[in-house]
Amino acid sequence: MNHILKNKRALITGGSRGIGTCVEVSLAAYPEIIRSELNIPPELLIICGLAVGYSDPDFPANSLHISREAVEKNVLFLDN
Repeated sequence: MNHILKNKRALITGGSRGIGTCVEVSLAAYPEIIRSELNIPPELLIICGLAVGYSDPDFPANSLHISREAVEKNVLFLDN
C-alpha cells in the first residue's frame, strides 16, 4: 500500500508543476531486464515504473478522448 501512496504523490506533484507522468506497470513483467539495465539488486521487488516528462499538446495521441461506459455496467455494488 505504501508504494501506491508514493506513486500517487508523485503523479499529483508532477501534474501540479506541469510535468506529465505515467505509471508503467508492464515493467514488472520483465524484472531481469530492468534489474540488468538499472542495477537493481535481487532483494528489491519491481512493482512498476514511472515515466516522467513534459507532454507535447500538439502530438495527436495527447488529444485522444475515449468514451467510457457507465460504472454500473462494469461494477456490481453490494449492500452490507
